[in-house]
Amino acid sequence: MPTNLQLALKALLRNRVQALLTLSGMSFGVAMVVIVSGLGRGAQLRIESQIEAAGPTLITIRSGNLRPSAIVTSGEQDTSGGEVSEGALPAVGIDGTQDVVGNAAVDDARRRAIAPKMTRYRSPPTPLAAAETQMLSTIPGIKTVAASVEGNITLDENPGLPVHIARASGFEEAGPDMHSWHLKAGRYITASEHRSGAPVMMVSVAVAARLWPGAQAIDQTIRMGGQSVKVVGVVDVGKADATATVVPLVYLPLPLAQKLLGHDTLDQIQLRTQSVGVTSRVASDIKAGMRKLHDLPADTLDDFRVDTQSVTAMPSMGQDPRLSRSVHSNIVGFEQASWEEMAKSLRQAGRIFTLLLAGAAAVSLVVGGIGVMNIMLVSVAARTREIGLRMALGARMGDVLVQFLVEAVTLAALGGLIGLLLGWVGLLVAHYGLNWAAVVSPGMLVAAIAMAAITGAVFGYGPARRAAQLDPVIALKSE
Repeated sequence: MPTNLQLALKALLRNRVQALLTLSGMSFGVAMVVIVSGLGRGAQLRIESQIEAAGPTLITIRSGNLRPSAIVTSGEQDTSGGEVSEGALPAVGIDGTQDVVGNAAVDDARRRAIAPKMTRYRSPPTPLAAAETQMLSTIPGIKTVAASVEGNITLDENPGLPVHIARASGFEEAGPDMHSWHLKAGRYITASEHRSGAPVMMVSVAVAARLWPGAQAIDQTIRMGGQSVKVVGVVDVGKADATATVVPLVYLPLPLAQKLLGHDTLDQIQLRTQSVGVTSRVASDIKAGMRKLHDLPADTLDDFRVDTQSVTAMPSMGQDPRLSRSVHSNIVGFEQASWEEMAKSLRQAGRIFTLLLAGAAAVSLVVGGIGVMNIMLVSVAARTREIGLRMALGARMGDVLVQFLVEAVTLAALGGLIGLLLGWVGLLVAHYGLNWAAVVSPGMLVAAIAMAAITGAVFGYGPARRAAQLDPVIALKSE
């Protein structure tokens, strides 16, 4: 094979112009496949991220449970008066002799109907701490977790500062991404600063304008708790900024905020699930894990709250209790049947769109393959005497076939390598120049090279076989 490869390279160098034209055709074909596949995959991932951002993937855990016992925040319902929940059926059939064939909702209603009624409360409730965050690490389907604390602190003497009290909000590294903050100036607090509780903070745009009007907030300091805390970033926090100008809200690393507030517990833990389709299941797993961690008996209500975005958005107070129970009991089905189905449909549409674009780009590979076949046919016609001489000296048909097949595959593979480079540059231009979603994966690059080599082998086989079937006597007589 090395000898055939050397012969192939020498043949390509002897016909530089033809080889260059064929290389350009194959290169542009591979580049189109890489660019279209990268843009299609990038668009699909962007669609999925937008679905995730729009869907109810946020779950909030708080200590204490102030909701009436008739409404369980996981979407279940319980009248707490011995009444069978809506949708539940008796364990026997209508005629009293045969079980009714039920579905998952009916089975769940039956299970709750025979379960011990939750009538007891734990007071005071178990506060949230590091044990809860460690428990969350064992639950599958969770993407990010961020604990937080919040409280008012009295500031030290700060000449020129128009306030003497601030509200400290301690957050973890995943907080800005979880709440879709947008950096306006400076930088985010680093992971090492979060771990060590470094004296740094971030403020919102409105708070920065109030505390330091007409001046840059970056590198300004506020003395609190006997130390100077420096502003390293200004962020847009959206609706959370609405009341922050009354008592300025400053964002601190969680250990620093706990130190300033004087406690090591947590106010709440928020997390993002990996997709909207698993939010209800993750919330249910968290509830089971929290009850086990807090060692709650079966007849004791939760001393915590696990709220999904859908549950939070559904009002319960001030309504007919029957309506509240009915609405909350259908939240799980709503999330699974609505968001999950929508996500699946959009993902499927994205995959089909990517395949259509890749199929259109594959036409360019066919054109490049035709170019390979053309130059190989020309090469066979121009080297007929050389082929006859090789066969007269003892070369077999298989040797000639392999020689020209290696030449075709080498030509296509070189074109594929150049196409990869062009495609990579094209994706960089699309991503950074046009701000389009683009993804480059190693698997896609390997597939592009493989497709180019296969194209060369398929379209080069015909000319190679034609060369191998030449009659040596006739080939030697050719001019």
